[in-house]
Amino acid sequence: MAAGVVSVLGFAPGAEAQTALSSNASGALAQKSQKLEATRPAVSAKTPKQERVPQEDPAVNPPEAAGAKDGCRVDARFSGLWPRVDAVTFHPTTLEERAAFTKLIPALLAAAPKQKDVPPELTNVAASVGFFLETWTTPRDTFWVLRERPDRYHGAGAYVVRTGEATEDVVQVPHPYFDIGTEDIGAGLFSCPPEGRAPRLFMTATAHRYHGTPGETPEDPEHPADVAHNPDHLFQTVTDLAARSLPALRVVQLHGFGESKVQKGRTETLTAVVSDGSRQPGAWARQVSVPLEDALGHGVKLFPEGVQVLGGTQNAQARLLQAYPQALFLHLEMSSRTRKALARPARLERLGQILFAPLED
Repeated sequence: MAAGVVSVLGFAPGAEAQTALSSNASGALAQKSQKLEATRPAVSAKTPKQERVPQEDPAVNPPEAAGAKDGCRVDARFSGLWPRVDAVTFHPTTLEERAAFTKLIPALLAAAPKQKDVPPELTNVAASVGFFLETWTTPRDTFWVLRERPDRYHGAGAYVVRTGEATEDVVQVPHPYFDIGTEDIGAGLFSCPPEGRAPRLFMTATAHRYHGTPGETPEDPEHPADVAHNPDHLFQTVTDLAARSLPALRVVQLHGFGESKVQKGRTETLTAVVSDGSRQPGAWARQVSVPLEDALGHGVKLFPEGVQVLGGTQNAQARLLQAYPQALFLHLEMSSRTRKALARPARLERLGQILFAPLED
């Protein structure tokens, strides 16, 4: 990626955005090259066809740059949480990984409010299963980051813990590469939250949801790399450990949908769908859905009362957290236009205020 390129939220784009930006730059260079080569003999050669990653809505392309509110910018290292899609060879979660994270996550969540330095004994625990445990210091925060070693990318996910003062909110991005733009939105919500409402944990998948097995297609019955529908994935283990460690856990899970499929046969535009993963929405989903229409525009619906699709009722994390009476889950589906609109810092800031507001009595 060219030096100095930043995303709409102020950091280097993830794998898909990098590919798009690189393609734009290559196109400009190609036009210049064609002019220079016009007088030279043509050379016959076949250009290898570039792999096209299946996307939920290819029309969603991240803008090249934008400012950030109040000087808050997402640290550039967040973009490194998402490797190039073809650099990942998915492997199911191992017993060793599960055992290591059962030590790591509770210990990190317990230490985070009290210290900035990673407990040294945990670094070796992470390394034993192919993970780095790093400290990222930014002008606003100190983060502890669990991420796969580049020579062992296998779609186990990446996990970022905020140290110091934080709420017990968690931001999840389960479908990077596919629900385009949710990576930037999630990183922005986590890194630049409303004052006094900073989430404790950020979680993201690190493999394309439909790249779990060779030749996999969306029509296949099982998708092992899809963390939102695979209860045996490490992502689910971390969610469970967070629920055990954070008494007032609230999980915001970000999704995207393409209008072409969902809008078919509808007379009104669907902007977003708010759900708690059940057919009986609770207080948090109701509290969020009302102001969200003012923030995102007409067409925000509460599932299942306002719309009968995109409710996340089969979501693995939603089902898991239903077993924890104190835990809350919010499944937010956003149209491609909505995700593009959230590139504007003011709109993203407002979204954070709505999502992370204290639950009303």
